[in-house]
Formats: sequence, structure tokens, C-alpha cells
Amino acid sequence: MFGLPRIKINVFYVISAICSLLLIIYSWFIFLPSFEGLPEYPQVQTVVILLTVLLVASSGIQLMLSIKKHEPSEEKKI
Repeated sequence: MFGLPRIKINVFYVISAICSLLLIIYSWFIFLPSFEGLPEYPQVQTVVILLTVLLVASSGIQLMLSIKKHEPSEEKKI
């Protein structure tokens, strides 16, 4: 019998991706503004941009890994 592939989601990868996205939000809205007005701000901003790019790539990979497609198997006859 033919059917659509079933999708199984790994919760641990989803939680990890959400934590990575929360770290991005924290770095832009809490960490970086604390350096505003200081001479080190451009360097810290560069580090936060690099961190953001790496965390977005990591979150994307984690979300791709979290979804697995399972083909329905044929019933085994004994």
C-alpha cells in the first residue's frame, strides 16, 4: 500500500535551535547596547555580527536535522 512519508521531529534539535535564536536576540538587544558609547563598540558589534551569522547557520542546520522522513514500511508476514 502506498502512502505519504511520515515526518518525525527530533525535539532536542528543535530546542537547541530555539536556544541559539534566543542567544542571537540576547546579543543584539541586551549585550550589544551595553557597549554603546564606548570606544570598543565597533569591535564588539563585529563580533556580534559574526556570532549571529554562525548561530543562524547552526540553527538552520539543527532545524534540518530535526526533521526526518520515514517511509512507511511494508507489513512483515510471519
